[in-house]
This record gives sequence, structure tokens and C-alpha cells, in this order.
Amino acid sequence: MTVFWIVAACFVIAALLFVLPPLLYRADKDKKETVEREVINTSIYRDQLAELERDLRNDMVEPEQYAQGRRELERRLLEDVTMQPDTTPAPALAVPRSSRTTAIVLGLALPLCAVLLYFKIGSPNALGPQPVASADATAAGQHSDAPEQIKAMIGKLIERLKQNPQDPEGWAVLGRSLYALGRFDEATEAFSKSVAMVRTDAQLLADYADSMAMANGERLDEQSIGLIREALKVDPNNQKALWLGGTADFEAGNFSGAVAHWERLLKLLPPNSDVSRTMAANIEEARGLASGKPPGMPAMSGNADAAPNDAGTAAPANATVAGVVNLAPGLAAKSAPTDTVFIFARAAQGPRMPLAIMRAQVKDLPVSFTLDDSMAAMPAMKLSSASEVVVGARISKSGDAMPHTGDLQGSSQVVKVGSRAVTVVIDSVVP
Repeated sequence: MTVFWIVAACFVIAALLFVLPPLLYRADKDKKETVEREVINTSIYRDQLAELERDLRNDMVEPEQYAQGRRELERRLLEDVTMQPDTTPAPALAVPRSSRTTAIVLGLALPLCAVLLYFKIGSPNALGPQPVASADATAAGQHSDAPEQIKAMIGKLIERLKQNPQDPEGWAVLGRSLYALGRFDEATEAFSKSVAMVRTDAQLLADYADSMAMANGERLDEQSIGLIREALKVDPNNQKALWLGGTADFEAGNFSGAVAHWERLLKLLPPNSDVSRTMAANIEEARGLASGKPPGMPAMSGNADAAPNDAGTAAPANATVAGVVNLAPGLAAKSAPTDTVFIFARAAQGPRMPLAIMRAQVKDLPVSFTLDDSMAAMPAMKLSSASEVVVGARISKSGDAMPHTGDLQGSSQVVKVGSRAVTVVIDSVVP
């Protein structure tokens, strides 16, 4: 807003610089021209009188003619002198006054008129803070900076579904909204009501499977895998179903199946995008494991001596972090027994995305934990990919995986992967 008014003021000043200087300097110019004209006229009379005197000395005119000519010159000079107060000085004095008055009026009126005109036909409201997107816009896929608006929208949707429970689209929207807030159990229930009425929507089936896995500690069970297979039968190119199907195969040790799903997905992704590069890395890792080679080494097909590594899904013996999570006594009153506790490990250096994560509840505290590669959120980012990590724990009142003001949290010092006696104390409040 301040920048706008500064720019507007600069434009007004620029306009005044075009208008005012000619008015202010016009008086001086006219006065200068008047003085110059008087000097020229006097000089002409002086020259004419000198010429008349030379003619008299050279006997070119008679004394009577000289006297008559001199009187004529003196009369004309007297007329010019007596006319100056009525003609020349008058404009010289009148013009400055009118010019200065005009300049003052324009200097005040031009900015005032510009401001009044803007408030009349402009958009003054555009200078203030813009309103946050409405709840309906958020439901349509736009991000809102006000979670309260999302919650209000969800409340209205729930009330509408109570009046009309046979609305599969409404239940699907509710499930996706709850999923966005990290309320996975409630989202799964909403998706189940929608799927009970519609089983021909591949995206709905994939969303249901994803929500079910998140509610189950980010693990795909038989029911969620069945939903993924069903979704791929409806639409073999559904991107979420392909991603989840490859993940299920990878976790089951079926690396060739994971490659097949992810290669199909890679063809559907925008080339050279971040997600396509991540998918390519996942495919390379799965290929390496399918060929019995460690991740990152090229797969070698057709080599009979390269026996598959049956332990491909097992993390290395030291690729774990174990310990215990406690809640500081002073914060016990700020949590409920059923509040969700997220326990996670992230790399000490690099991205803050968790390399492994598990869930518990406050009533389980103090709780012992063991984090390993099977708890990775993404196959390409595992605990075994880091040498040092920080273990954190957070009590989420909303059940959302993202931190919110009022959540309780704590973290360990930097520890090496393989540590077995890590202690984490939840002792602070998220500001």
C-alpha cells in the first residue's frame, strides 16, 4: 500500500513539473522582454538624433529643419515614455500575479483531483490485505492459510451429509478434506461410505487405500492393496494407484512388480520434473534390488551367477535407531490420553523429511521405539541412507502429521544410525 502511494506521488510531481515551471518563469521572461524593448527604442532615438546633428553640421539641413526634426524626435520619445505605464508595465505586473496564482491553484488542485478521482472510479480496496480464500475454494483444491475456514467448511459438509447421507461425492470431498488435515481415521471412514455407493471411480478407490494406509501407521495392508488392484482395473493409468501399487510390491519384496508399476507411472509424469526424477531414482533402486545389487549399483540382467538377494527387503543390521520417548511431567496436563504421538528420524544434514516414522498415543508414554527402513515414507529416502540422524517426537492434538501451534514436541541430540539407547523428552510447546 505504501509503495502504491509513493509511486502515485511521483507521477503527480512529474505532471506538475511539466505545468508549473512555464507559469512561474513567464513573468520574468515578459519583464525581460519589456526592458530589452525600452533599451532598443532609446538607442534608436539616440541614433536618429545624432544623425540629425551630423546633417546640421554638414549643412545638409537648415537650422529650422533641424529644430523641427529634433522636436519631432523628442515628441515621439515622450509619447513612448508616457505610454509605458499604461501598456508595457501593466502586463509585466499583471502576468506574474496571474501566473503565480494559476501555478498555486494547479499545484493544489491536481493532486487533490487525482486522489478524489481514484477513490471515485479506482479500487481502493485492492490496496489493503486480500481476503483469504473461502472454505468452498479450499474444498475445490486451493490452499488456505486459515485452517479454521477448512474446519468450518468441513462442519457444514458434515451437517449436509447428515441430512443427505446418500451422497457419494459429498463423502468423497469430506474424506479428502479430512485427509488434508491429517485426520486419517475420520477420512478413512468418510471414504468407506463413498466407496460403499460407488466402486467405479479409480481415484476414489486409490484415495481410500491411501487414507487407510496412513491410518494404519503408513503401512499398506491386504485390504488397502486390494483397493489399489481394484482401482487399477478401473483405470490402469491412475497415477496414485500406480504409485501405491509399486510401493506395495516394493515393500513385499516384489521389486520387478514395483519397477513395472513405476515405469508405467513415469511415462505419465511431466518430463524433467522433480516428481519424475524422484520416480526414476525409485525405479533404479528397485532394479538394483531385483538384480541382487545394493541400491545405486547398475542392474545386471542375464547373469546366472547373480542370485537374487532374498533378504532384499530387510534393512542392514545397523540401519535402525532405538530408544524411548518420555513426556515431561509439567506438560502432562496439556495432552489427552488419545492424542497422537509421532516418533520420527530425520537426517542431521539435508532435507527435513522424515526417513522413518511411527505412531503411538499419549497413553502409551513412556514408549520404546525402533525405527528402521520399513518405516520409510518414500522408498528413495530411508534411514539407511543417512549416517547421523535426529530423533524427534511430537504430540499432535489434531492428529495431523504437520506441526501446529499448541502441539508438544521434543528431540534428541544428533545420533549415529545404529544407536540403541536414544532418549527423547517431549518438553516444549510448538509456538
